[in-house]
Amino acid sequence: MIYVGLLHLNEKNRCEIDENKLVSTLTLYTSAPTLIKKPFLTLCYSQRSEHDKDKVWGNETTLLMGRIFDKASSCSLTPKDLENLSSRNKEEALGKIWGKFVYIKSNQEGSQFEVVVDSTGQLPFFYYSFSNGDVLFSSDIEILFKVLSQKPALNWVYLCSYLVHGNSSAIITPFQNVFEIPPGCCLKLTKNEQKTELFWNPLLSYKSSLPSASDSVDVLKTTLQPLIEPYRNICVSLSGGLDSSSLVYCLKNIKKEDQTLKAINFFHSAIQSSNETVYARAVCQETGIELIEIDLCDTLPFDSIGKKLSINPNKPTTELINLKGKEKILSHVSSIDSSIYFSGHGSDHIFMHPPSKQALSDYILENGISGSQQILKKISHFYRDSIFSLLKENGKSLSSYFFHSRLGKRHPKNTLYQSPAWIKQRAYQEKTSDYIHPVYGHLPIQILPGKYGQIDNLYEGLASIHGEMHQFHSTCYPFFYQPVVEFALSIPTFKLFDKGYDRYPLRQAISDHFKTETVWRRSKGHTTGVVQLGMKKNLKDILDLCLEGQLVKQGFVDKEGLHRTLLSMASGDHEHLWPVMCIASTEIFLRYWGCH
Repeated sequence: MIYVGLLHLNEKNRCEIDENKLVSTLTLYTSAPTLIKKPFLTLCYSQRSEHDKDKVWGNETTLLMGRIFDKASSCSLTPKDLENLSSRNKEEALGKIWGKFVYIKSNQEGSQFEVVVDSTGQLPFFYYSFSNGDVLFSSDIEILFKVLSQKPALNWVYLCSYLVHGNSSAIITPFQNVFEIPPGCCLKLTKNEQKTELFWNPLLSYKSSLPSASDSVDVLKTTLQPLIEPYRNICVSLSGGLDSSSLVYCLKNIKKEDQTLKAINFFHSAIQSSNETVYARAVCQETGIELIEIDLCDTLPFDSIGKKLSINPNKPTTELINLKGKEKILSHVSSIDSSIYFSGHGSDHIFMHPPSKQALSDYILENGISGSQQILKKISHFYRDSIFSLLKENGKSLSSYFFHSRLGKRHPKNTLYQSPAWIKQRAYQEKTSDYIHPVYGHLPIQILPGKYGQIDNLYEGLASIHGEMHQFHSTCYPFFYQPVVEFALSIPTFKLFDKGYDRYPLRQAISDHFKTETVWRRSKGHTTGVVQLGMKKNLKDILDLCLEGQLVKQGFVDKEGLHRTLLSMASGDHEHLWPVMCIASTEIFLRYWGCH
């Protein structure tokens, strides 16, 4: 869904923007938008494509956008359901639903608003506040600036934080005075105050007295069923690995006779490490579904798509480096009438691939020393690490637990990668510790060390899809939807691996339900070789992009040091792969916004 709207917090002195401006702006991006006018808001919206099944429900004080399902029945929400929910407070109302949604509720006077984004956050909510208290909001930042008729002002605090830390679902955005509601959060608005709070507690399902699904297959099927209901065609990005294969087996089991299930496997025939076609073929042979094989040998990272995007990206993301490949892949889906496209991305984050070494600490804290030696042996077997090294690491985590000394998420010692010397000190001075999801301010001091790692993995994963672009066909990530996430988080970390396998509960459930051995493969494809080949092919353009880009010009990156690294990487060195990808994606992002 693509949308733009206004929250009216000052009835007597509204901002100068009216509904005609909203409609004319959205018409630049979509045809025949729908306008809704209520005492508390004005909303203009439309579907992004024929595959978009998002809807809008509302009454005088409540509005819901997206795809929403009832937790008890896993059926789509009806207008009558919304009417019943609208009389409840947000905790009670939203506790009964899940999905991809934005929920807006006003008090009767229209002087206070609560805006909630679901735990996945795939329907973004960006906003800009006027001096009178009114709020302009949209699914896309470019639309905000079009409505405002303003030139965007870059937020270097955000951009430097991205350079150092990578993706994050933070409140701040790449532009000054534009903010976002992160996944699972609530924005409380009055004329004089704005406050973002955590709404969905990721720890709630752990040790919960609520009944849970019996295994991973049950919860996956229950989640997938309402998602596929309105579509005639179902497509799965299938590598042949555990995550995507799990989706294929479950979807094959629940789809209707009049629904078609297809798998898409993309690979680079010139790079063997990225070619997992043999595994994808085995899954499709077992399930009896069609496999579409796409060789991307003529499409590499850093290739230009050769055309202007329909709308500028909201954030820098490494997806910008692979736009041409994604365009080619999703063109196969977009040409299929009434289709939904699934990715298995997310399973590795919530079921923990690889497992946490601190799972031993979790076991000891919950069960004592007795039996802990078995957990220690399992971790040692998985990592091929010495028992002494694991005991030392878990000793530190237990000490942090008892003495409340856990390092903050953005502590200098907690980095995504070893920062290269060519990132200048000025970039570290500009970045902020607030470049995090608000969940980190609400986690208890004494949280199980391994469980903290699992939650950290979850939010790293959500950040990786949160900047997803909607230029082509939107991708659905079932493993990030609330029922599946809550199930995974309900499992103790020391039960997430066994017999040398990670994500063990998922593997075992798929194997048992569908009598298959395909999910027990140990090998996994890698894309590093593809990235290196793309760098080698496009080196001239990459040098121009990065060395003449804004990060160098603004003094955040040393040009000579970066130059040496780029030349080295084009020859096969991958030591600073992620920092380079962050620089390149930032500069691509800035070019799309006209910031050369």
